[in-house]
Amino acid sequence: MAEDRAAPARHIPGLTPARQRRVRALFRLLSLLSPQLAARCALRLFTTPRSRRISGQDAGFLATAATRRLPTAHGEVQIYEWPGDGPAVLVLHGWISHAGQLGDMIEGLRSHRLRVVAFDAPAHGRSGGRQADLSSFRDALAAVSRACGPVAAILAHSFGAITAACWLAEDAAAARLRAAVLVGLPRDIGFLFESFSNAMGLRREVIGRLRALFRARYGGDPEDYAAPVLAQRIHIPVLLVHGGADEYIPAEHAREVALQLRDGRIQVIAGLNHSAPLRDPHTIELMAQFISARLQE
Repeated sequence: MAEDRAAPARHIPGLTPARQRRVRALFRLLSLLSPQLAARCALRLFTTPRSRRISGQDAGFLATAATRRLPTAHGEVQIYEWPGDGPAVLVLHGWISHAGQLGDMIEGLRSHRLRVVAFDAPAHGRSGGRQADLSSFRDALAAVSRACGPVAAILAHSFGAITAACWLAEDAAAARLRAAVLVGLPRDIGFLFESFSNAMGLRREVIGRLRALFRARYGGDPEDYAAPVLAQRIHIPVLLVHGGADEYIPAEHAREVALQLRDGRIQVIAGLNHSAPLRDPHTIELMAQFISARLQE
C-alpha cells in the first residue's frame, strides 16, 4: 500500500532530519513484515520521550532551588522550589523538556516575589520512568500540587499546557486556583497523534491499527482529549499565549480554545516560535504580570 502523502508535512520536537529518515525507513520495513508490529512499535515510540541532557547552564539554575523527590505511581518526580510571598505558582514544561528549560520564565515570576514550584514530568529531566503520556503528566501534576500547596496559579507549556487544561477541568482541587497561563497549547491529542504519524511516514493500515491500540489502552480516541471541550469546564481566569511563528502548533488552536473559556484572553506574539514566549522578556513580563495581578485580587 502506498504511503498517504495527502497530509501536509508537520514537525515534532526532537526529530532531526537524519533521525526522521532512519525511523521512516524502519517503519517502512516493519510495515511490510507486520503492520501490527509496526503499530505496536509506533505506540511505544509515541509514548517514549527522547532523553534531553540538562546543560551546565540549566543545572546551575536548578541548583538555586530547594529540591525534593516525590514518589508517584509513575516513578519518582523531581521537584524544584524557589521561595516567595504567598501560595505557589506551579510551572510545567512540555514534551522532551525539563524544568531547567523554563529558567527565564521562573525568574520572571520570581521578580514579582512569587513562590515558584517546578518539576520534571515522568520520563523527563531528573524524574524516573521511561515512558510518559497525558495521564502520567496529569497524575504527576496533581501529586506535586498536593505535596507543595497551597497553589494559586499554574503556568504550563505545550504538552504541559494541555495537561494543565485537563487538570483544571477535571480536578476539584484545581478549581480553587486563581489564574492559569497556557503557552503553545495544542487543540487536542489527535493533532499530536497526526503530527507523529505524518512525521514517521506511517501507512494508513498501520495508523488504523495504531488507533485501535490507543483506544484499547486509553479507552478513547486521541481526538477525545480536546482542549476546547475542557475549556468549557474551566472557570478561573486563563491567559493563552502563542507564538505567531510556532513551528509545531498553529496559533489557531489557541484561538479555538479562547472562544470556549468563560474568563479567557489570548495573546498571539508575532515572530515567536513554539518555545520563544518562555524566553522573550516582554512576553515573560506579560505572563508574570497576569498571574501577579490575579493573586493580588
